[in-house]
Amino acid sequence: MFANKIAAMCGRLGRTNRDVYDVWFFLHKNWPINKAIREKQTKLAFKDFFAECIAKLEKIPDRRILSGMGELLDARQKDWVKGKLKAEILFHLKVLHSNEKT
Repeated sequence: MFANKIAAMCGRLGRTNRDVYDVWFFLHKNWPINKAIREKQTKLAFKDFFAECIAKLEKIPDRRILSGMGELLDARQKDWVKGKLKAEILFHLKVLHSNEKT
């Protein structure tokens, strides 16, 4: 499930940012990612896939990260998403990327 959600996030960034929150949740809870599924579907090494996701996510403006999920959140949650979500998910992705062997 996580492997497919992270692929959805990378493929739909900027259009369906609710995937960003879902991936953050999986990362925050330390869910395992099925590397074989990711590599088979993307034809990319796992480390390269993470690098691509990180690069795409870094280009999304912090305020735009709320797009597609704002109607699901209260004011406090919206403030957290705008101020923290992008930084936290990037941190988790960069840790996974740096720990992955080439």
